[in-house]
Amino acid sequence: MIGSNANRLTVAQRRRAMRLAYANAALWAIGDGLASTLLIIYLASHYGAGGLAISLIIAAPRLVGTLRLAAPWMIAWIGDRGRFSVGMYALGAAVLLALPPLTAPGVLPNRRLALAVLVGMWSLYHLLEYLGTASLWSLLGDVAPARIRGRFIGRRERWLLSGRIAGMLAAGSFAWLWNGRLAAPLGAEQQRWAGYQIPACIGAVLMLAAVIPLMRLPYVPLTRPPGRFSLAELFAPLASRPFRRLMWYGCWFGLFNGITQTTQRKYAIDVLGLSLLLSQAMRAGMRLGQIALSPTVGRWIDRSGHRGVMIASQLLVAAGLLFFVSATPEQWWWVIGAWVYWTAYVGLNVGLPNLMLKASPDADFSSAASVYFALTGLCFAASAIASGVLWDVISTMPSPPFAWVFVGGWLARSLGVVFLLLLIEPVVRRSK
Repeated sequence: MIGSNANRLTVAQRRRAMRLAYANAALWAIGDGLASTLLIIYLASHYGAGGLAISLIIAAPRLVGTLRLAAPWMIAWIGDRGRFSVGMYALGAAVLLALPPLTAPGVLPNRRLALAVLVGMWSLYHLLEYLGTASLWSLLGDVAPARIRGRFIGRRERWLLSGRIAGMLAAGSFAWLWNGRLAAPLGAEQQRWAGYQIPACIGAVLMLAAVIPLMRLPYVPLTRPPGRFSLAELFAPLASRPFRRLMWYGCWFGLFNGITQTTQRKYAIDVLGLSLLLSQAMRAGMRLGQIALSPTVGRWIDRSGHRGVMIASQLLVAAGLLFFVSATPEQWWWVIGAWVYWTAYVGLNVGLPNLMLKASPDADFSSAASVYFALTGLCFAASAIASGVLWDVISTMPSPPFAWVFVGGWLARSLGVVFLLLLIEPVVRRSK
């Protein structure tokens, strides 16, 4: 049964909650790997999606994700963080399960409508997932005491990475076998679509299964009466100076992480000619490195703080873009170096949520998670759309200046170190 009758979790409840959180992460991540953004981009590419359309697939979920600001009100109205999170994740998985068959070739009258429905359903799925995640971070804030939360997040990140690797490689391998090796009794277009549709649907089913551990997760009940939540409570985290400093960095990183997204992906598909399987294999290699490092990074953060780990990660992540400058169709393997450097994302993936929870002034963390992810996601979405427009402009030039985009992205991302130097490490004021 969801919830806990105690004001704080017992040691036994915390240990059980950690195990259930890891199980939830693993199942959800396998499903997410099977139905990844890259898979949806390949689906859209069959409808002739250009740079702007691809950027909308990347950005639209983050744009609608600003509606997660409503999560604290919705949680307060329902009065139960756990049931809210379970409901949002279950609804999101149901939408994702319906997406591939509803947008398959021949189902809708024309390709433009099919592409619009694909983007719309992809965005709705993410909105529901984001609402559930805002509540989930609130629950996870109850699970581990602040002094060991970095290690808990690092271990959970390992389960997330392992599951995504398994899902991505399974999706890429299935698409390769289906479209190149298996004799399916379908037309060429329908056969290619089915090669992407089947993994996505299996992924959605696994995401539904991931709700089961979440349903059994112990947590501390809300103390406020159901239905009461104010605008001042929503934006209360911004009154915290450490939280504001973290927001500055998060928004900067969102802006200059998004501006190269479409160019990175379209360059790999349209210029380098990389297959889905090869792209997924490189992504999987990056995550294998992160699996090895994430618990250790969590311990470093718990012992020595966030700033040093995150600065090193930021500089390596920024430098990864430079490998695209040397990559050509004949020497595509240069991009492998980018994915090796992007293993350093592990420092940000563990450090950012841990610092967000640590800098949060609200007791259940839901406002901090909603505000942080909504505003930084909006910055990412705006720049990702700009990235799509940029691709559509430069890709039509006689000599497209792709290298300048990657060099500019490297410089801009590197400047994020300035904001990391300004971070404030909060003193833990409560024992969870």
